[in-house]
Amino acid sequence: MRISFAGGGSDLPPFVQAMPGRVVGSAINLRVRAVVEPFDRGWVRFEGPVVGESFTRKACDPPSNAVSFRLLEAALAHTGVTDGVHARIETDIAPGAGLGGSASAAVAALSALKWSIGETATAEAMVHEATTIERERLSLVCGSQDQVFAACGGILDLSFAESGWLSMTRLPVDRALASALEEGLLLVDTHVRRVSGEVLERVDATAALGTVETLVASAAEAARALEDGSLPRLLVAMRRSAAAKLRRDPRASRHAVELARRLEEMHVEVVRACGAGAGGHVLLWASPDKHEAILQALGPATVRRPKLGAHGACIEPG
Repeated sequence: MRISFAGGGSDLPPFVQAMPGRVVGSAINLRVRAVVEPFDRGWVRFEGPVVGESFTRKACDPPSNAVSFRLLEAALAHTGVTDGVHARIETDIAPGAGLGGSASAAVAALSALKWSIGETATAEAMVHEATTIERERLSLVCGSQDQVFAACGGILDLSFAESGWLSMTRLPVDRALASALEEGLLLVDTHVRRVSGEVLERVDATAALGTVETLVASAAEAARALEDGSLPRLLVAMRRSAAAKLRRDPRASRHAVELARRLEEMHVEVVRACGAGAGGHVLLWASPDKHEAILQALGPATVRRPKLGAHGACIEPG
């Protein structure tokens, strides 16, 4: 899965002419796994990420329209693996968490299914195929940053156009900076799960257009700060991007705003909704010496400490 530091949202319409969208962020150590195994000839079996969630059908039957299995059905149709297969999705966090889990599942499922029939593909090809599945086969409103982080891994500087992902630069981040950034990060789980496409469909186009330049500029600032090893400048860029995201869709950032109010005495430097917002996770950055007080203020909330620069898609043969 992934978190973005700056620019998130500019990978989606509306785009400003001659100004590609830009997102700077990192793959993190929360993962989605797809397990593909042989099954009885003439049958297909699926297992979703929720315990006990399964479905079996004849290979000749129409694909299931159940929300839990639509992505797996689309991946099977895309790869042509449509008979005698058992496909299972396992995830560290339930879907709808704002960390790119759906795209990660698409990349994982495609990678595993292709490997099962002796096919391989580059990470770049997996990005395009996973994006095609989500946008065209499933008609989901989504960007393509999630697919890049899932397939390629690392700390990345990405650019986007109306047609999708344009380019990727792996940022050579100073180890001391990466450590300091990581030590201050907290992911607060709102325990509200939502479909990101439904949130994005409600965004006001005029409000979104007014934030594009700021989002793109903040991503450029974040990239320069990471390259120069400057944590203070990176935090400034992250705050600027978070403010633009709030203006883009205030309703989607409601949980982040509420959390910022609860923690306003705790010297939290960054508070931002992850992904489309309206639930999922809220990303915080605060000096590590403030974490104990923050955790006490949050009470029983689930808080995760992400590790940055995780690797992308990989195959683990059974």
